[in-house]
Amino acid sequence: MKTQQLFKQVALWSAMATAFLSVLLVVPLTDSFIDHTKTYLLFFSSILMILFFVIKSLRQGSIKITISPITDSLFFFGLAVAASTFFTSSYPIEALLGMGGIYISATLIAILGGSLIPKDSTSKFIKVMTLASVVLVVATVLQMVGFGPAQLVNKLIGTSFPTSMVFDITGSPFIALQVLLVTLVGAVASIISEKKVSKLFAVSLPILVVGAGIFAWALLPGKDTSLVLPPFNSSWSIMLDSLKNPKSALIGVGPSAYSNAYSTFKPLWVNNTAQWSAVFSQARIFPITILTTLGTIGLAAWAFFVIKFAKLKKGSLISSRPIYYMIVSTLILQLLLPANTILLTIQAVAIAFLIANEKHRLPLLQLLTLKFKILNKVELDNAPSKITKLPLYLSVGLGLAGVIALFYFAGRVYAANILMADSSKALANNEVIKSYELQQKAVVLNPYLDTLRRRYASTNMAIAVALSNKADITEEEKQQVSALLQQAVREAKAATTLDPLDSQNWLNLAQIYSNMTGISEDAADWTVQSYVKAIETSPNDPALRIELAQVFVAQKNYQQAINIMSQAINLKPDLAGSHFNLALILEKIDQPDAYREARISYQRALVLLEAGSDEYVIVNQKIEDLEKLMEQKGISLEPEQVPTAGTDPATGIDQQIPSITEQNLNNTSEVTPVENVDLNAEPGIMEKPSPEPSAETQQTPTTDLTGELN
Repeated sequence: MKTQQLFKQVALWSAMATAFLSVLLVVPLTDSFIDHTKTYLLFFSSILMILFFVIKSLRQGSIKITISPITDSLFFFGLAVAASTFFTSSYPIEALLGMGGIYISATLIAILGGSLIPKDSTSKFIKVMTLASVVLVVATVLQMVGFGPAQLVNKLIGTSFPTSMVFDITGSPFIALQVLLVTLVGAVASIISEKKVSKLFAVSLPILVVGAGIFAWALLPGKDTSLVLPPFNSSWSIMLDSLKNPKSALIGVGPSAYSNAYSTFKPLWVNNTAQWSAVFSQARIFPITILTTLGTIGLAAWAFFVIKFAKLKKGSLISSRPIYYMIVSTLILQLLLPANTILLTIQAVAIAFLIANEKHRLPLLQLLTLKFKILNKVELDNAPSKITKLPLYLSVGLGLAGVIALFYFAGRVYAANILMADSSKALANNEVIKSYELQQKAVVLNPYLDTLRRRYASTNMAIAVALSNKADITEEEKQQVSALLQQAVREAKAATTLDPLDSQNWLNLAQIYSNMTGISEDAADWTVQSYVKAIETSPNDPALRIELAQVFVAQKNYQQAINIMSQAINLKPDLAGSHFNLALILEKIDQPDAYREARISYQRALVLLEAGSDEYVIVNQKIEDLEKLMEQKGISLEPEQVPTAGTDPATGIDQQIPSITEQNLNNTSEVTPVENVDLNAEPGIMEKPSPEPSAETQQTPTTDLTGELN
């Protein structure tokens, strides 16, 4: 009996610690350490919950799960997430390490926690959340006066994080405000339920109200931490486009693939807003995110959960009301805003506490593993031991093996993130070789994450370029350069294999091929092919077309460069750099009409720039220089013919220019840049590069407004 009570207390405090630490814990060991801390805390907490449940089942001799009205809906939601995770990608690791894993972990905590946590614990949970929120407010106030978490982290690991509210231990003031609002609901509901104000609430409520005001103030327009959300219309449009595919309509594009969907389906009008270059990882509101990423099955399961949860209040204990209203507040926030890991964690733990508090009136599913029969206590006690124990021990053994495997793989992934962070520090200290070796180890630990492979590819390319630029390069170093280039291509291809719908993977591959131009005779064709794939996955991104146009300039294919740059201008007519780059290309043609069009493009760029700025002065000087050149060549400034009927008078660009994916690109071959890639291949392809090369890379020819195209 004492052991059983001890076990319940361990489960209780583990659940409360999960909620408490999800708000306050920060482990600065990885690059995105705030996000990683919250995510992996949830992962490891769910694994611990499974472990506790397995141990409890072993002690009881059977599996017992408290069945609430929302258990089945939570189970179906978990199945929907699993289906979307494993059937939308050949390599689901990214989804499992992102929102897919977060959804599944939260679901496990909600379902299993209710059977593990002791009854009459809801008030403890609310008090713990109140304490966490008070600490959050105090930490924020201290940071505002110069003694907060950012200062502590900077001293501990030598970083230079901003000491303002830009650095927040929850991730942002937006998330912190949501945490306070949910806690306030629970605290006020507790006061109403108990009909008295405890000392804790008497002290904490004013602090929470002031804290909520501070975080709300930080979100106002004009602040460094002002709230930026995707427009509702764009989220709706992206959702509708994703539903046109039958498979996506059913199971979504994948739990962690919203950013890919955003890039692919982003409406053109977004380019006319301040958010034109942003790529959002969630929709404007949570239900749209679910429908886009998990499909109609996922949304139906979530809606089923919400409906069933609304019925849970009927007949519930008065002591359950505060935590019930806390969960309601999280659902309201999800209906109005994007979801976040912290709120999903708090919601899952709160559901577990609610089920635990109502378990006296809820049925208990008691089954003998592998026989799938519901047995009452008498039947279980009288069952033959060989029938009862053997299947139980087998299932418990499998459960323990699963827990060990989950801990092992989650630990490997987290260790890989730590190595990548150490690599960034080494690179900042100009320790290029150390940075390379750390990334190599990280890829070995987690070869199935495209972002790691992409970074490792770029590092290989950087070292290769640095070595090749040495004036006294040796024969051995030349061999190292060749090996590094091959490795860079392999890693970049691996990234495109892991996630072929991420435009950044194709962009990275294109830039690597571009740097190999002159070394490999097919590199130019591969560069163009990779840029075309990047554009196909992000068709309304003008930046990709600008880079591709510059590739054609380097190949001296000026007509193709003009076509592509014109498409970029059509996508975003108010981007001064596009007009400036188009003018530079037109000048290279050295024809009267081209000079006139170049002058017009310079003038359009000038109109879009702030008068008196450095860029304005540069463009104005280019216009004067061009006019002098035209005068020397005897070329009139005015065009000899008016724009055609298909020309936009605002931009001067032909609206009928074909899309890059519709054109017959002149300088391309039938080479396909991506082949079958062995993702388990050893990433290390050399002993060690020569010491102390520079980390500078040779970039694809670029132009802002301070220099000309190569």
